[in-house]
Amino acid sequence: MLKQIGLTLGLTLLVSQASAHSEGHGTIEPDEALIAAVNAAGFFSIHEVERDWSPLSQSWAGLPKSAATILAEVDGYFVVSVANDQEERTLYVLVAGDGGIIDANFTGTFPYVWDLQKDGVVTGE
Repeated sequence: MLKQIGLTLGLTLLVSQASAHSEGHGTIEPDEALIAAVNAAGFFSIHEVERDWSPLSQSWAGLPKSAATILAEVDGYFVVSVANDQEERTLYVLVAGDGGIIDANFTGTFPYVWDLQKDGVVTGE
């Protein structure tokens, strides 16, 4: 749990400024979730986090927003895939409604979105 908190705190500073609303609160738009996920992938290429795949290679830095796809939205959270064609890998990022990054992995499985999981994989349904 502490690892989760550390990851969230570290990335919240990164993405919260990029996706802040003029209202100062509320839920981000889907477009902002895409940007937050791509920014997180870039962040993971520069900073090491407590994951076995960390840090990511430099090819994850500067990916375009078009590399990201929203797979699901539930209870204000977005499950976003970020495809890196150069590595032929997809990073899955769980983005909170405020733009903070909750988790990231290469499996697409997040315990926060149980109702979207089928056989351990996010289905997007």
